[in-house]
Amino acid sequence: MASPLPDELWLEIFDYAVGDIDLFDHTLPTAFSEASWFKTLYGDWSLRTAQESVNNAQRRSYATKKAIMSTCRTWRRLGYEFFYRFLFFSNPRNIQRACYLLDRDKELGWWVKRLHVTRYFAGGGTTMETTQNSLVSIIRQCPNLEIFVVNWPLSNTLQAIGDALCTYCPRTLRVLHINIPTTSLAKLIFMLQCLPKLSTAHIEFDGTPPEQITLGSAGDLALTLPSLEHLSLRGPFQDFLEEAIGWEIPALKTLCLDFVNHRDDFPDLIEFLRVHGAELTFLDLNIIPTLDVPTILDLCPMLTTFTFNPDWRIPSWEQNLFPGSSSTRRPHANITTIGLHHLLYAFGVGYAATYDKVDPFATQMIRRRNDVNFGALNKRNFPRLERIRVLNTTLLTDLEANNGPSQHCFERWERWWRQCQKEGIRLEDCTGETLGTLPMDDEDETEDEGSTVEEGQSAPAHLSSLRELLMECRRMNAQREMDVTPPALRMIYAGTSRLS
Repeated sequence: MASPLPDELWLEIFDYAVGDIDLFDHTLPTAFSEASWFKTLYGDWSLRTAQESVNNAQRRSYATKKAIMSTCRTWRRLGYEFFYRFLFFSNPRNIQRACYLLDRDKELGWWVKRLHVTRYFAGGGTTMETTQNSLVSIIRQCPNLEIFVVNWPLSNTLQAIGDALCTYCPRTLRVLHINIPTTSLAKLIFMLQCLPKLSTAHIEFDGTPPEQITLGSAGDLALTLPSLEHLSLRGPFQDFLEEAIGWEIPALKTLCLDFVNHRDDFPDLIEFLRVHGAELTFLDLNIIPTLDVPTILDLCPMLTTFTFNPDWRIPSWEQNLFPGSSSTRRPHANITTIGLHHLLYAFGVGYAATYDKVDPFATQMIRRRNDVNFGALNKRNFPRLERIRVLNTTLLTDLEANNGPSQHCFERWERWWRQCQKEGIRLEDCTGETLGTLPMDDEDETEDEGSTVEEGQSAPAHLSSLRELLMECRRMNAQREMDVTPPALRMIYAGTSRLS
């Protein structure tokens, strides 16, 4: 297909068409990343998390890039840059295919900025050792890698993958998302020491931590992480947090802690915040054990966003009369957004409705704590408070299935709404809509490869025009003799078409 436009202009057009610019942000989804409703194949409403939306965005981008590169020889030549800007794998066999292509053509790895391996089903036709070797080989070919995300546990592969990252892209890597065993803390510390440009780190710890962890020489390291702004920890992270108290993290702005279902052996968060909390602007605490919220808020005066568990029993809060309870020793001057985790018992839906019949006393105690804690979220304690967001996706799903709160909990729903209206505070759910805005069955939606397109909703004008241009070029090209797809692209196309 003849092209009267210069390559630079085509590249600019392709950049708009693939729509993947957000995938290269040096951040990761947080508790405040919005979920979205979609209809399953069975016709039920379900919530898609922010991470699932990112995965779907990568699949859609791949489909657009394949359409561009299948149009003509010129577009195929120019499209390589966009096709290899990120690599997304949900099938281990595709890792081997990509490894073969990058080993054969060294220039392809130069374009890769993002490498994402999501969880996949076991028995993918390859062994863990083969997958590890292929992944290490890919990293070796990507000197400009900025984002590395692996959602499956790196049990026996952390050493090899960590060495590859520290050897081939220590100055370019900005985002690290990994899942490691709790016993691999020493390897992680050595790995972080070699990544001075890291700005975002999400670390999931898997397994039961040993009673006495052996760090060896790693325990004597006083790490300096000059660029780390976003730190997210999930699982039994107590040993990591205790070690991090003595580190230098001058740029830390965001701290997210998810202790999952663990209740014991929680680390000394107060001491960590004494050292690193003065400049925090975002603090997310998804934790079951009760924490000293007034002290935490005093140690973090610059916070603008704060999340906690309103199921906590905080004696200093309960000593004040409801609803004007004082949650802080002094009003917090900067917090504008507060997020609420858990709250499963507040509205009598889902699992809580069943548990209420088994142990009504325990359920009522939790609901009372919810009322006391929610009553403290007012303009007296937080003068700049603008919104409160209920973050639990399970709770919102249960509310949708029950068509709202149960009858005996509806009074709590209305009371919380009146409190927020009186204070001029927006009450939201995890989708960013006002709490109580549930999906309607009369809205037609069409699922196409994991994406949701609502009736009456159109794509942006520039994207629609680009898609029409692509379709017209495909029709024109179909009238000519079809180009023979190179083996390299044929292998990649086969892999991406099976992504799920």
